[in-house]
Amino acid sequence: MSLILTLLALAPLLAVFQLLYTRYKTHLRRVPGPFVASFTNAWRLKANLGRRPEIIHIELHKKYGDLVRIGPNCVSVGAATEVKQIYGITRLFQKSKFYPVTRPVANGKPVLGVFDTTSEDLHKILKRPIGHTYAMSTLLDYEPYVDSTLRVLQARLEELYVDKGVICDLGEWVHWAAFDVIGEMTFSRRLGFLEQGCDVGDVIKATQTQLDYLAVVGQMPFLDKLLMKNPLYIWWRGNPTSPVTQFALDCMQQRLQEREKGEGANRRDFLAKFLDAADKYEGKIPPAQILGWAQANVFAGSDTTAISLRAIIYNLLKYPRVMEKLRAELTAALPPTTTAIPPYSITNALPYLSAVIKESLRLHPAVGILLERLVPEGGATIAGQFLPAGTIVGCNPWVVHRDPRVYGADADNFRPERWIEATDEQRAAMERSDLVFGSGKRTCIGRNISLLEVHKLIPWMVLRYDILLVHPDQELKIRNSWFVGQTELEVYLKRREVA
Repeated sequence: MSLILTLLALAPLLAVFQLLYTRYKTHLRRVPGPFVASFTNAWRLKANLGRRPEIIHIELHKKYGDLVRIGPNCVSVGAATEVKQIYGITRLFQKSKFYPVTRPVANGKPVLGVFDTTSEDLHKILKRPIGHTYAMSTLLDYEPYVDSTLRVLQARLEELYVDKGVICDLGEWVHWAAFDVIGEMTFSRRLGFLEQGCDVGDVIKATQTQLDYLAVVGQMPFLDKLLMKNPLYIWWRGNPTSPVTQFALDCMQQRLQEREKGEGANRRDFLAKFLDAADKYEGKIPPAQILGWAQANVFAGSDTTAISLRAIIYNLLKYPRVMEKLRAELTAALPPTTTAIPPYSITNALPYLSAVIKESLRLHPAVGILLERLVPEGGATIAGQFLPAGTIVGCNPWVVHRDPRVYGADADNFRPERWIEATDEQRAAMERSDLVFGSGKRTCIGRNISLLEVHKLIPWMVLRYDILLVHPDQELKIRNSWFVGQTELEVYLKRREVA
């Protein structure tokens, strides 16, 4: 009894010692940052709960410099020149425990994916069978899928808004188009957003709820095992499946039934290639991996592409000079008609279009929190400070993309010309610091899907329509839930007159 009383009496003292040890860890104690953050990751959780952590991170780096301690064992890196070391291929900085939190659930069980695995060996195993299917040379086979979806988008916009003086929430429509394009590419089947003109089955709403959860709980990953991936919670919910994963599961089951009947042999969408890969690597990958590949396509290839499209469109509307210059380039390069959907082979080679895209995504990258990595064995010197092995480090794209040492004194301003006027050395430095699609070995596997869509939709829309902001003096509403989404891109659409 006396031992128990002694332990209870010592408990507060032990807690204080633990807090002091955490606060004054060797090496990390010299990294400045919010005082509370040095004790607990609850500071990071709260910052993300406010849905604008990118603003907080930008201000912290302005105040403290290149390194900011935002957790007991977490350092935010603001020097763009450190991107190469942290995300490069010469020395592996492994992904942190944030990423397994993002793993989706199907029938109550987590579905392993190329993106969320922290093991490099497992990542190679999961990526090897399908990596070639994402090469741009292969993706050009999917260009007709983009064209067919854009024709549906065109029909719906002209039916409801063009030359009618009716307000169009263009942000919603490009979001629906991005979902339907990736549905076509992956399953030869649109989800139906454009035809129905709404969030079919509340897929986008459910995805946003999931993102809200991941952005917050991912800052204290152990909470995920107590919440969404708690076996009791999963049992109580009746072995749930997320809407995007359910759509992928339904398409898979339908395709497998077609195969049993000897139908659909000529399909060349992603799912067909995933099934072929599973046959080729039978016994070497988990059976559920086909679902992991398929649902990841839809989840990652829709929201992030929609965010990029909104950012580009908004900047073109806010800066008429840039719009005029882009239209001049497009008009000179493409046939004199607004009916055709521009081919990627032409638009991909246009320097000013490329500059507009790069500059828009530099200032509004889809991801707005740290891309977390672990310092490897032996530690690493980052921005002049030695950090021990196991320290969580990472760059927030919203911070490093504004580093004036790489992007110039006007790094906070939208100026596409910086990509054209730069010397070869300056351009290379900017591209090395680019985290729009990640960097190094773990660069987003679907990067080329997004770029294909952007290089087709933007030229088509710019040439076909005059677009006017309904509220030109208002900024878009931003919600940072890991992905930095925008709302209220409200416009009027008019058909352009072509000479």
